[in-house]
Amino acid sequence: MNVGFFGIQFSFGLQQTAVSPIFSFLGAEHNELPLLNLAGPVTGLLIQPIIGAISDKTWSPKWGGRRKPFFLIGAILASLCLFAFPYSPELWFAVGLLWILDVGNNTAMEPYRAFVGDKLPDNQLTFGYQMQSLFVGAGITLANLSLFAFQHWFSTSAETGGLFDTAAETSSAIPTWVYYSFFLGALASIGTVLWSVWKTPEIPPSDEELKEIQKHNEDTPAPIVQILSVLFVIFSVPLLLGYLVAELYPGLWDNINLWVIIVMLFAFVWLYMLYRIIKRNPEKQSIKKLGDTLSPLLEAAEAIGEMPNFLWKLAAVYFFQWYALFVYWQFMPPMLRSSLYGITNEDHEKFESIMASFRGGAQISAEDMSFAEQIQSLAEQALGHAGLMNGTYNFVTMIVALALVPIASRIGSKLVYVLCLFLTGLAMLSMPLITDKWLLLAPMVLFGIGWAAMMGIPYAMVSKVIPEERRGVYMGIVNMMIVIPMLIQTVSFGPVIKNLMDNSAINAILFGGVFFIIAGLLAMRLNLPKDKRDSELETEIL
Repeated sequence: MNVGFFGIQFSFGLQQTAVSPIFSFLGAEHNELPLLNLAGPVTGLLIQPIIGAISDKTWSPKWGGRRKPFFLIGAILASLCLFAFPYSPELWFAVGLLWILDVGNNTAMEPYRAFVGDKLPDNQLTFGYQMQSLFVGAGITLANLSLFAFQHWFSTSAETGGLFDTAAETSSAIPTWVYYSFFLGALASIGTVLWSVWKTPEIPPSDEELKEIQKHNEDTPAPIVQILSVLFVIFSVPLLLGYLVAELYPGLWDNINLWVIIVMLFAFVWLYMLYRIIKRNPEKQSIKKLGDTLSPLLEAAEAIGEMPNFLWKLAAVYFFQWYALFVYWQFMPPMLRSSLYGITNEDHEKFESIMASFRGGAQISAEDMSFAEQIQSLAEQALGHAGLMNGTYNFVTMIVALALVPIASRIGSKLVYVLCLFLTGLAMLSMPLITDKWLLLAPMVLFGIGWAAMMGIPYAMVSKVIPEERRGVYMGIVNMMIVIPMLIQTVSFGPVIKNLMDNSAINAILFGGVFFIIAGLLAMRLNLPKDKRDSELETEIL
């Protein structure tokens, strides 16, 4: 049942480690990386609840049932994007593919989690989701290790002159060995999902449920039409207003981060207006259909107003935690270029200038050619070692995750969570100071322990303080607490690193470490009710 999660997470593993370096290979500057990764939080915030709501009201025996049609379509879409990604000729093409890839992954993700819940009785749910976590860790680990292995096995030496191959019609700075990891990811994504679809039948709805589904879908368009319609409704007005504002103030086109922030503000206001329209006009059929599709977002808005105080405190922790994690995933490979391999911003600018001249048909001197080949080789080594480091921390997470359970029962979930956040902060603060590539694996052990805690303990704590009958919506709100800090990071960190950190990836990683320490301090305020605590050692703080 959970095998398909391996392929989906293989794809996510490649996104975490390889996408930002590919953007850099295609000419992106450090301050541009956050905004170029905007696809992840936006699609996670919108696609998952929309697909979840539509799949709840779907039953198609011809195409597999309720959930399987969606995660099969998502896997096919993701696989096609993974095949195409390394062939990106320009930066804009790669960014566009990332948006489609994230849509595919999120289309597969949400119904797949529900699929496991649909299939298992209550007494097997914990084990079922633990197995899902195992395949999640395995997929991300192998995705990262494939980057490390393929870089060592298939990378070409600087002397081969592959970067300046005049026999090719165009030159690409994306290393050939990176293609192999993406091809493997494409095969894993579609292959493992097909296996789960083939081997695991869905449980048919009862006659009463089937009648309700059929009644709901009587005048409802096909799911793809619903999805496109809702996305059009959500995005059309904010994007149009954003375009008009930029036309009135042309300087905004030179400050794309500010323009995106303005569009986001328009989007929040527009969604609020939609919410009011839907609530005030329940009798109108067209508005009711829109409300049915947006029901997860509408229910979440109402639940936020009634949210327990514990979740507000967790939201503060999550802001710093997930902001820092997004910084890590974007800037760890660029950090290695600087701290481990000595590539400076000036070296990168010179490299881009040489490559631009070559693509324009200029004659490149032997000295410049040698310099560019050397920079390319070092950048490839940095990406390969980033794969090893990320594979290491995910492997540690697989081992440590279950071991944290008895520790939490002994000293309390909050204390374990706080300590693990501090360990992750120390890991990030130490990474730029280590210049030996093998010693760099030591902080990844600490990072893996922290990641294991982040992936499990907060959810266990939340489950103890939320109403059982609203568990689904509040878990959705917790997911929003993850996505929103990422969204804020993508539009805010570019100007921060450019204007306050000298465009340095090393400073970005140190910044992330400080944010983890702040998250640990705020986590000390996560006080569970006395009857919900794991241990008497779990005392109230602040």
